[in-house]
Amino acid sequence: TKIKTNPAVNEAVLTDLLNTLDKSKSEHSADMKPNVWRIIMKSKFTKLAIAAVLVIAAVISITFLDKSATPAYAIEQTIEAMRSIYSIHAFTTDWDNSKGEAWVQTNLQTGQEEYYSADQNNFLIVGTPQATYYYYKDENLVRIRNEYMPASEIRFSRFFEDLVKWVQQYKGELSFHPEFDQGLQKEIIIVHASIPTQGDIKEKEFIVRVDSETKLPISIEMLKCGPGQGVKNVDSIEYNAAIPEGVLKFKIPEDATVIRE
Repeated sequence: TKIKTNPAVNEAVLTDLLNTLDKSKSEHSADMKPNVWRIIMKSKFTKLAIAAVLVIAAVISITFLDKSATPAYAIEQTIEAMRSIYSIHAFTTDWDNSKGEAWVQTNLQTGQEEYYSADQNNFLIVGTPQATYYYYKDENLVRIRNEYMPASEIRFSRFFEDLVKWVQQYKGELSFHPEFDQGLQKEIIIVHASIPTQGDIKEKEFIVRVDSETKLPISIEMLKCGPGQGVKNVDSIEYNAAIPEGVLKFKIPEDATVIRE
């Protein structure tokens, strides 16, 4: 279902964003936390917190217009659409061209993941509320941490809210433009985000392709990313799919070496 906008709605949204931005400026940022998910982003690069969607109208325009001057896309459309996401199923390609798959179950109220499974080549991570399991298949080695280690500091159902906050915080750039997708045979939205090198945070650049009908991201391509900071591409994403039984549980393989941390 398309989300309709009009000048009155856009003005109300912008006012709310400005008010939230003013409040957020007075708050201190949280410390960086380790990130173990290898699907989209890793490490300090993904230090994102709940925040306003910035002064989009002043920086990149809250909407871009087609030739008939009809609003074609507004970032709040994607923000609203993603707030109904409770599960994510993603297929990925790593820098060595290996293929991977991930499942994530999220909390609709907070946007944080509650369970996840990320299977990439010879490495599997399963996160549960009780423990996080790291399985190195080629070594038949299991590391267990008796706590929940987040898959990512990005809140999956709040992805664009956190993305804009991250771009602002690290003085990056965010832009949008429409593009016709030959494979899908329809126009999509290209979201381009980048952040320059600063301190121990290296240059990052990626593209998110957004479905023009559902307003949901359909793929993510990393253009610049440091070693160990994430896979190269999220090739496709499925939302609110039924999670197969057992995918979000981990059973220690027979004869595996187990290390508890």
